[in-house]
Amino acid sequence: MVIVLLPLSMALSAQNLQGAEAMDWAKSNVDRLVGHYLSVSGNKLDPDEMRKELSEIGYDGSNVVFYRDAERYLVAEAYDRMLKKAYKDNKRSVIILTGPGASGKSTATKTLDYSNEGLLYDGAFNSYSSLKSAVDRAYAAGMTKVSVIAVYNDILSCFKNSVERGKRSGRYLGVGYLSNAYKRNAGKLAKLHNEYPEIDITGIDNSHNNGGRRVDLDQILKWDFSIDNETMNRILVFLLHKIDEGDISPYYYRTVGGDTADLEDLDDFGQSLADELARRVKDAQSKPNGKLPK
Repeated sequence: MVIVLLPLSMALSAQNLQGAEAMDWAKSNVDRLVGHYLSVSGNKLDPDEMRKELSEIGYDGSNVVFYRDAERYLVAEAYDRMLKKAYKDNKRSVIILTGPGASGKSTATKTLDYSNEGLLYDGAFNSYSSLKSAVDRAYAAGMTKVSVIAVYNDILSCFKNSVERGKRSGRYLGVGYLSNAYKRNAGKLAKLHNEYPEIDITGIDNSHNNGGRRVDLDQILKWDFSIDNETMNRILVFLLHKIDEGDISPYYYRTVGGDTADLEDLDDFGQSLADELARRVKDAQSKPNGKLPK
C-alpha cells in the first residue's frame, strides 16, 4: 500500500473553517498569510484583498460574515508591518481612504498616485472609532502626516453598486449590513476634524455614481447618511426586482437578503418587502445547494 502525504497547503485547502475556527487558523498562519499579501500588495492595504488569503479555508466571496474577525486580525497585523516598513524607508505619510461600502472609492480615486506615500489604507471605516484607531496607530508608529480621502455616495447607488459587483465577483453586501453600516458614518468626519484639525480631509462626492466631484470641508460636513423609509423601500424593491429578473443566483439570496431582520424602523410596506425577501431566502435554502430550478 502506498501512502501519499499531501503538502501542507493542500491539506489546509480541504478545511472549511468559519468564525472562531477561522480566527484560530489565521493566528496560526499569520506570518505566511500576511507575508504573502505584502509580497504582492505594494504599499496599499485593502481588506477586501486581504480576505482572499482566507480562501483556502472556505472564503468564497459569498460568506464574508463568517470571516470578518479573521480578516480584521490579518489586516491589523499587516497594517503594523506596513507602518514599520514605511518608517524604516523614511516615508512618514499615510493616506486613509474611507467611505461606505460600494460607494465607489476605487473608481473615484483610480488616478490617485500614492507611490511616494508610506502607504494607502483603503478601508470603509464606517464608524469613528475604527477611523480614529487607524489614525492613532499611524501616529504611534512614527508617521508625521496623515491624510484622509473621504468618498460619499447615496445609499441606493451604494446598494446597486454592491449588487453589480456581486454579479461579477460573488462578493455581495447584505442589505441589512450595508444599510446599518452606512448610517454609522454620520458625524464621523466632523469628529475627526475636531479631534485632529491638522489632518487634511479631501472629499469626493460620488452621489448617483457621478464619477466623483471634489468638495470642500464645509460640504463634507453636510453629507447625509440617514435613510428614510421611501429610500429603504426603493432598495428592497430593487433587490426583489433583481431576483425576479434572475440577475442574482439563488445561491446568493442569503448573502444579499438574509439579514433583513437587521433593518431598523421599516414602515408597513417596507416590512412586507422584507418579509417577502425572507421567504425567498428560506425557499432557496430548502433547495439542493441553495439553487432553484430555472
